[in-house]
Amino acid sequence: MYEQVLNKVTPEYEDKVNLYKVNIEEEPEIAGLFGVRSVPTTTTIFKNGKSNSTLGALNEETLKYFLEGLISEEQNG
Repeated sequence: MYEQVLNKVTPEYEDKVNLYKVNIEEEPEIAGLFGVRSVPTTTTIFKNGKSNSTLGALNEETLKYFLEGLISEEQNG
């Protein structure tokens, strides 16, 4: 279900942010690296050397808001 939200929203942001999808069952070392303890974990975002994790699935509007905030910070910052 969350995959549908990601597939719908992320194409709009391909040219603005780098988005990666990782299957933690196939890549458990990545899950450990980022401290993923529950699925889904929306994203760990790196910006200016800092990471920001959001746990759980986001709805379409919240995901867009989150991505727009990152883009806005980058443009203003």
